[in-house]
Amino acid sequence: MTTISIIGGTGEFGRVFARVFSREGYEVLITGRDEAKGRRVASEVGARFVRDNRSAAAQGDVVIVSVPIESTVGVIEEVAPEVREGSLLTDFTSVKVEPCRAMLKHAAEGVEVVGMHPMFGPRVPSLEGMVFILTPLRTGRWWEWLQGWLQSHRARVVVTTPEEHDRMMSVVQCMTHFTYISAASTLRELGVDVKETRKFASPVYELMLDLIARIVGQNPHLYASIQLHNPFAGEVRRRFVESALRLREVLDSGRREEFVRIMADAAKHMGDVTSAMGRSDKAIAALKEEFRRLKESRGREVALRHIYSGAVHVGVVEEVEPESVTLRCGRRRLRLKLANVELLPEQEVLRIKAQRLPHETRDFSVLLPEHASPEVIAGLVRGVRGVLECTPVEEYRGRGIPEGMKSVLFRVKGVEADFEEVERLLTGIGGRLR
Repeated sequence: MTTISIIGGTGEFGRVFARVFSREGYEVLITGRDEAKGRRVASEVGARFVRDNRSAAAQGDVVIVSVPIESTVGVIEEVAPEVREGSLLTDFTSVKVEPCRAMLKHAAEGVEVVGMHPMFGPRVPSLEGMVFILTPLRTGRWWEWLQGWLQSHRARVVVTTPEEHDRMMSVVQCMTHFTYISAASTLRELGVDVKETRKFASPVYELMLDLIARIVGQNPHLYASIQLHNPFAGEVRRRFVESALRLREVLDSGRREEFVRIMADAAKHMGDVTSAMGRSDKAIAALKEEFRRLKESRGREVALRHIYSGAVHVGVVEEVEPESVTLRCGRRRLRLKLANVELLPEQEVLRIKAQRLPHETRDFSVLLPEHASPEVIAGLVRGVRGVLECTPVEEYRGRGIPEGMKSVLFRVKGVEADFEEVERLLTGIGGRLR
């Protein structure tokens, strides 16, 4: 069995992958500074806690360093010499130049080395569609395994060098974070009531606020480390501030044509702005569509899944507000944030209730014309509220059955099913109940 050692596996990111690997049948070892926490996390994710980083590294076929950025190089220096030849050493760090240099320097020649950067946070529901940036340095059979494993999860893989990775991240991460944190800081310094501004908001402003809040709601120590440890981030920040100051000076002095030229040149540089507008239109429409569907569901039973915990709540929609929905679940009322829930398809309500509530089965014996199709009729019955299954279990022709007719026994299983509606349907299509 392949053993995967995650150095720092008690952190949020490490435990995500520990759980995934464990579920797939790998032996997973995790380490962490707090032994009590480590044993608790190991129990939760199906891993084994190891007190010592070196010991865990020596046991691993795949060794993943998943520690804070500022600790990464030091931990690599500690564990890389312990990694067995023929194994893989990799990391999850948001910068690549220094960690990759340290892995190559301190790991034995026979150890495969690949830098890795998963481009998402620990709250994603699955790895499908997520971007993994790989920087292969010494490769062999584990390189093929890693690519195959990512492909099995339908992840998107980008292969590059450590230097190119850090250059790109100085824009993709550092400039993005710097921009949104600056905007959030500006709102605070202006004393703006952000919640009040949403009453006046355009769809683009609402989307921007959500993106800003998503960034500033993350771990500030991690984001500080990304800014401080990326070797190209300082130049990007300097250029950003210079551009902002130049634009401010143009506007303050009323130079309309120069502003127009700057904006037009920027649009040309962005490339396909039409596609970008289409994608953002879809994002805005998606936000509005679920709200509209929930409002139309007032008084009806729905299933809402919490996008982070995975818990599913089934209840009748009582109230829908811009930021929340209230469900009546039996005797209790449940208020949920719209941003945290997903409206499931109608058939999910029935499927979930089928798991939680007792089933009821009834048989209907129906006289039908010889040419009638029991399978087609069963399909119609399955559309009745609460019906889980409808199966034609027996056909009879003989004594007591008029010529040109047949008797069909339909077995109907349901949860809180409308069996009266089943009867009306069977007779409405010309059948006679026996």
